[in-house]
Amino acid sequence: MRILIPGAGGLVGTALRARASASGHACVFLDRSECDVTDPRARSDALRRYRPDAVLFCAARTAVDACANDPSAEAVNVSAPAAWAAEVETWLLSSNFVFGGPGPHAPGASPRPAGVYADQKMRAEAAVLGAGGHVARVGWVYGPNGRTFASTLAARLRAGEAVRALYDVRVQPTWSLDLADALFTMPRGVVHHAGRGEASWYGFALAVWARVRSGTVVPVRLAELGLAEPRPRDARLAPATLPPWWDRVEALVSET
Repeated sequence: MRILIPGAGGLVGTALRARASASGHACVFLDRSECDVTDPRARSDALRRYRPDAVLFCAARTAVDACANDPSAEAVNVSAPAAWAAEVETWLLSSNFVFGGPGPHAPGASPRPAGVYADQKMRAEAAVLGAGGHVARVGWVYGPNGRTFASTLAARLRAGEAVRALYDVRVQPTWSLDLADALFTMPRGVVHHAGRGEASWYGFALAVWARVRSGTVVPVRLAELGLAEPRPRDARLAPATLPPWWDRVEALVSET
């Protein structure tokens, strides 16, 4: 299959690049500088130039608080995937945030978003599915080259930081390279990709600290962070079929 992957400059896009040669697909990666996914002319040009069999849509505004006030977030998170899906079979990378909690949530469960970003992802899912496309929900992805909490954790601890970590939010840490392999199977319909096992942010951080032995991990509650937009305390996905997070901690510490 010839797959066009817009939004390929982020953590998941980087992992997809690393796993592309093993996927059996012919992949074309476009980051934000190469293709503005909200521009109809850029979309038409990309589809005409590359003639993909499918689009794996990874572009998104994921800064949850900013999505409530950034007018461009609606265009990137909702209008753009809907427009691409109307022209070519599209797989949308979505988020466990569409569930406000408590989990675990099966693929057929009805989304109940809390907050603007979560609502945008829910509406994008509906638009893509309505056009005959597919949805892959993920959550708490970490790996090399990422800027997420987990991806930067080892480096921050090595630098001697006191890292604050939530102890009242349950997550399923998912290694980005495992996720890339799963996405390249191109499953149809609505699917969930999550690592087996679960942890709080604090428990995960302690596992990394035990290997780094530097810095400190400070437990905090979600309410202490003063965030503008709500975050689900438990948006776990079911089934969780990817390798367990504790099998990937050594790789995280050695590669970040």
